Amino acid sequence: MKVKATREGLVGKKTAIGWKVNVNVPFVALPSEAALRQWVIVTNPANGRSIKALVLDVGPWNVEDDEYVFGTSRPQAESGKDKLGRTTNKAGIDLGEFVWFSLGMTDNGEVDWRFV
Repeated sequence: MKVKATREGLVGKKTAIGWKVNVNVPFVALPSEAALRQWVIVTNPANGRSIKALVLDVGPWNVEDDEYVFGTSRPQAESGKDKLGRTTNKAGIDLGEFVWFSLGMTDNGEVDWRFV
């Protein structure tokens, strides 16, 4: 499923599981706590580059969007408001620095992702 991806950034900060973000580990954030510590393949359809990454954070925006992460629904954040009513950037996945650069991302854009 193609979804908008954003760059996580936050180098030096801690993720939802207490892991300190760095530029060496390929990780992503998905909006479901149940996805933590699972592997995904993320592909940039603009250039065909793919990378295997570990889900080490929860987000963007929501923490219980299981219908999207494990089902067939679109990301709830695409509506423009998260489940708490905050305005979102409509992203369905956040990419860590290593993943961002490995995919050749230069701006927020669409990616495909799936569990391994």
